[in-house]
Amino acid sequence: MDAKKRKVDQLLSDKWKIEKELEQIQAECKHSKQVIKQVADESSFTLRHVCESCGKSLGYPSSKETQNYLEK
Repeated sequence: MDAKKRKVDQLLSDKWKIEKELEQIQAECKHSKQVIKQVADESSFTLRHVCESCGKSLGYPSSKETQNYLEK
């Protein structure tokens, strides 16, 4: 059991480091190119404006943008 616990602790530590690095990259990004994508929500998918470079969700599209996206 101790080996599994150490492995879990290491994976959680790695996950934390990756999340912090991703946050830093997204904070420094200028978000110059945005696209509309389906993004996983808690239990479903929603349409969001997403930075094409860093993948950060930036906001919700307008109803007209949503309609245009769904017509494609």
